[in-house]
Amino acid sequence: MNSTKAIIVLLVLLAAPSSLFAARCSLLAAPSLIVVVSFDQMRGDFATRFAPFYQSKKGGGFARLQREGADYKQCYYRHASNITGPGHATLLTGCYPAKTGIVGNDFCDGAKLTCGYCVSDDSTTFSARNLKVPTLSDALRVRSPKSKTVSLALKDRAAILMSGHSANACLWFDAQSLMFETSSAYPTPSWLRALNARVRDSIAACENRPWTTIIHERSTKFVGLNPAVDSVPEEGAYPTGGTTFPHVLPQRTHEKFAASFLISPFSMNVLFDAAIQAVDREKLGRDRHTDVLCIGVSSTDYVGHVYGPDSREIQELYVHADLAMERLINHLDKRVGRNKYVLVVTSDHGVAPIPELIKKQPAQQRAEIDAGRISKKHMKAFVDSVITSLIGPPTSGGSHIRQAFEPSIYLELSKLQETRRREVIGKVVEALRQYPGVGVAASSHELASNTKPTGVDDSTWYYVRMSYHEGRSGDIVYYPKRYWIIGGNVATHGTPHDYDQWVPLMMLGGGITQRESDERVAPVDIAPTLGKMLGIEMPGIDGRALEPSL
Repeated sequence: MNSTKAIIVLLVLLAAPSSLFAARCSLLAAPSLIVVVSFDQMRGDFATRFAPFYQSKKGGGFARLQREGADYKQCYYRHASNITGPGHATLLTGCYPAKTGIVGNDFCDGAKLTCGYCVSDDSTTFSARNLKVPTLSDALRVRSPKSKTVSLALKDRAAILMSGHSANACLWFDAQSLMFETSSAYPTPSWLRALNARVRDSIAACENRPWTTIIHERSTKFVGLNPAVDSVPEEGAYPTGGTTFPHVLPQRTHEKFAASFLISPFSMNVLFDAAIQAVDREKLGRDRHTDVLCIGVSSTDYVGHVYGPDSREIQELYVHADLAMERLINHLDKRVGRNKYVLVVTSDHGVAPIPELIKKQPAQQRAEIDAGRISKKHMKAFVDSVITSLIGPPTSGGSHIRQAFEPSIYLELSKLQETRRREVIGKVVEALRQYPGVGVAASSHELASNTKPTGVDDSTWYYVRMSYHEGRSGDIVYYPKRYWIIGGNVATHGTPHDYDQWVPLMMLGGGITQRESDERVAPVDIAPTLGKMLGIEMPGIDGRALEPSL
């Protein structure tokens, strides 16, 4: 048995100590192909909210999912660290960060005494080694070795954390080479070279290409509904400059080409082209062994961070996303057959409004919304100053902070006795609770002992604890107040607030009946729901199986 398979078997056994992953009868025939598409930073209202602008001739993208499949309108994460790594790690594990160990995009590991990126492993390559639980596709491939798992994304962490430890192909887009790549942790597919030849042609066609508007200035579908203003002062600028359409990509040799390409619909189109190629090259869903295809769409996140969720750019991008989904569904219908595949569309997190923009909204009513942003630099300086006032300056002349990876602060207090160390951390937490914009601050001791701070409601405390993993979360964790954000991005996410937790959940195909549901569900429900279709139980997870076939 090779080392990768041994790791998977061990993980599965740890997840289900009494049995492997016990098969049981399902009411539906197992699908031949499962496709999970994650639109990074897609808030739960986007698919419906932007519907009047969609260009597909027969409502073939998101509208088809809603019209012909199961559409869960109230899908919310129940963890607090709503960022890319933790979110994608939940989708096919059914577990929150407390179990996956993916507490942030970056974190420190107390057992290894190292700090780093969530998908970097000890061998200086990218892999799922830091993911402490198996994905559904890991379990599937233990039970059915001939089943295939293929994962493609623009971000490496999205591709890796969705597919897990044992993908047959795990590819992500490299901004330096402008091609898809993989790592030594995964097999290199025989068709990667041919795929990248097509990517090079697509990239060449993007040189000096303008991203132009395709939404009519006044919607013809609903009277009075207009697209967003092209530019507002609170928005950011395109990588090559300028704040209004058209946004023109430069030559490939330009230092801003990669960023301009990623912050455009063209990167999303290249990704969906690659996914369709994977379906054909691997003949996914064409035999009796269920295959899994994961697609991580990051263009939506890149554009959202620069322009915000209420921008014209986001509206325009989702028109392209709808067309891309139409193309994918049409291809799956043709190559696999509607009754033989299950398509799931969701997201890794939502997004907050731009604080400077929302702060201005109630001005006409002479009201004011408490909104703002927390500077990471100023926060670190504040924490350092509090610790210095308690124990003096750091002996190295540097900082009392070892690392600060949102939402964690890792302190360098190893020379203090445990009682004094806990006392100092407690004082810092007390000070942080008075810091402008901070909504929740807690020590690792409070989280480990489930000691809820005064003033924190039960739901928020639950979300924070679901994002805490002993040994990987910081000595201190903190989250902003509602409508406050951390850092310099125009818009961002990463909080326990509903706008960051709210994501879509739509399912199509494979015996799934049309329904629009207001049932409160969560992304961790995706894995057990698909597992039930495959006759695979996933004990010990945080999600529950839904009934999209009723």
